[in-house]
Amino acid sequence: MSSQLGAISSVNSLIGRVFKQPRGDFADRLNSLYTVCVLAVSSGLLLTSHFWGSAITCWTPAEFNGIWSDFVNKYCYVHGTYFYSIDEELDFDVEKRQKIFIRYYQWVPYILALQAFLFYIPRLLMRMMCTWSGYDLSATIQYIDDIWHQIKSANFSSRVESFEKIGAVYIIDGLKLFSRKNRGSIGMYYVVYTVMQACNAWLQFFFLNALISSSNEGQSGYQVITDLISGADWQETGHFPRITHCDFQRRKPSSIQMDTVLCVLTLNIYYEKVLIFLYFWLFFVAMVSTIHCFYWTILCFCTQSYIKRQMKSFLTVHSKSSFVQKFFKILGHDGIFVLHQISLNIGDLPGSYLALAILNVLENEDDREELQTLIEKAPKAV
Repeated sequence: MSSQLGAISSVNSLIGRVFKQPRGDFADRLNSLYTVCVLAVSSGLLLTSHFWGSAITCWTPAEFNGIWSDFVNKYCYVHGTYFYSIDEELDFDVEKRQKIFIRYYQWVPYILALQAFLFYIPRLLMRMMCTWSGYDLSATIQYIDDIWHQIKSANFSSRVESFEKIGAVYIIDGLKLFSRKNRGSIGMYYVVYTVMQACNAWLQFFFLNALISSSNEGQSGYQVITDLISGADWQETGHFPRITHCDFQRRKPSSIQMDTVLCVLTLNIYYEKVLIFLYFWLFFVAMVSTIHCFYWTILCFCTQSYIKRQMKSFLTVHSKSSFVQKFFKILGHDGIFVLHQISLNIGDLPGSYLALAILNVLENEDDREELQTLIEKAPKAV
């Protein structure tokens, strides 16, 4: 039980860590926030059913006392059970009657916890790539978010001035350092991140599909889900059966006796509903992640006109400076991308203040020329 309580504690820790990360756009939140939480909560709830209540109850012979019955329950839970139609006589051939052997119910909560962790892996890899590249995008977003929470109650001029003194300089210095290291483009790293998210989502979907299909060998997860939705009875299909069989041996001094008992798998009542929901949830996540991947690939490698229009609308609200026209050229693709990510994570309003603050700082001749020189020397990967 201590190991199971430790697993629940780890799941809760993962959920707490997830809620502290930058929000990202919808696909980011869907993968590394919502899906992680859904899988972690599902895992935690199913784990509780393993040691609070009876995960499995077997109908033992009348001569078995309480200790024997308890042993049979534990043995069948650990060893596994098999499905065989109650209306048919048991075949004497062990291999034939145990054709549909069931072991998945011991592992489902742990598999879901593993999947929750795997959905968080792309975010960790993105942090590692950003650290290596010299520009930690997530740390930058978090830093600007902290500044915004401190100044959002101030008036307009105070907000812009605060961003000029802290946030804008932080962004500009970060872009300078990144350009000097000459390790590609921030947008390129983000596209790689979206590819990892999409690939991971599909792998997790097919993994869950294989888990569901294990409830009845020879059928795909899609067939199992279709049968469950159509209302096909588990006694006929064998999908997540509530009543199963278990064989065990009783040793005596002169012989070995084989006994077969009926067992009630209460867990399958919950597993059926949870796995149906997760099947469609992960399919939805995989589709959204794929669209998200294509969207950012086109946006970063083909055109940034949409981002530029959005950032320009932020600036023209507050500034009529002629320098706005040169602003995007000086920032370059990476600077525009960083501003767009900040507005996605924190909001358009603080994004507009930050963009205006950076524009005001770049009107200083020295900063403008140094940043423009570094950006012009940087590789045009995006």
